[in-house]
Order: sequence, then C-alpha cells, then structure tokens
Amino acid sequence: MSDFSTQIKTSVNGDEYFSPPPVVEMIIPLLKQNNIQRVWCPFDKPDSNFVTMLTDKGFEVTYGHIETGQDFFDYEVPPDNVQCVVSNPPFSKRNAIFKRLFEFNIPFALVMNLNGLFDSKERFEMFKHQDIELYIPKGRMKFIAKDKGQMNSPNFQSVYVCSKMLDNPITFADWEF
Repeated sequence: MSDFSTQIKTSVNGDEYFSPPPVVEMIIPLLKQNNIQRVWCPFDKPDSNFVTMLTDKGFEVTYGHIETGQDFFDYEVPPDNVQCVVSNPPFSKRNAIFKRLFEFNIPFALVMNLNGLFDSKERFEMFKHQDIELYIPKGRMKFIAKDKGQMNSPNFQSVYVCSKMLDNPITFADWEF
C-alpha cells in the first residue's frame, strides 16, 4: 500500500464522503456525449452510487478501493479497455491523484472541492500544462458522511474537474442539489 493510501486509510477524521445519486446523475449525460462505455471508478466500493448507478445505466464499470486491496497509487496502468475515470476521490491527496491521472493520459471526471483548487503551486504548474476543464453545477453538492447519512451543503462548492471530456474549459451545468 502506498504512503498516500496508508495516510488516507488511517486518518482519524477520515477523508471519505460518498456521492449521493444527483452527483452521479450529473455526469451520465457527459459520458454518453463522449461515447464512453467503459468507466473506471478507482476510489469506489461495489455499493457506491458511482458503481451501481453507472452499471444500471449500461456502463461497464471497473472499481477499486484501498479497503478492498486495490490501491490507485499502485496501478502501473489503468485496467484494460478503460475509457474514462470517474469518481469522488479523497480531496486531501488531489495533487498525487491528478499527477497519476495525467500519467495515464485518459479522460477523467473527478468530483473536487473548488475551494483552493488552484492555490497549490504544484497543481497550478501541473494544470497549466494539461488539458483541464471544470464542469460546474448551480449549487453546492451535498455529500454523505461515512456512518452519518446525508449531510447539509458543505461550506464549499464542488465541481467535476475533467480532462478531455468537455468542449470548453469551463462548462456550467443546469444541475441543482
């Protein structure tokens, strides 16, 4: 297990919040528009809304999670025939996650906290040289806290940070939560 994954797995406060159905529903039209059929959800368990809802909509979904032995940071290449990565990864490791995704060179759409997205010098330099896009909903996404049920809107806005998915660098989506 990578050092990053060990930190996430053993964190006292945790860094795992689940995406409710509206967050997943928002990305489905974008996947269809891009003719994506095979999706990798590398931060998800079999019962996650990403896995279950995408599968129900006819997508072929490969998933993995550090708790089930599939560590995103240990993959040398993405699983065979994957066309796109879609997930809600731990926000605390976004530099390392983005770096790995850009190395894979496949489209992705990740739920991310917009607050502070560009304030890291490392991320700024990385994004400056990559195909990065923002898919922005009208309101704040709500998340489900592990063992706590539905949360109220957090005090930050989340968006999908994408690469090779949108026609424009910034796309506003008519989704409200």
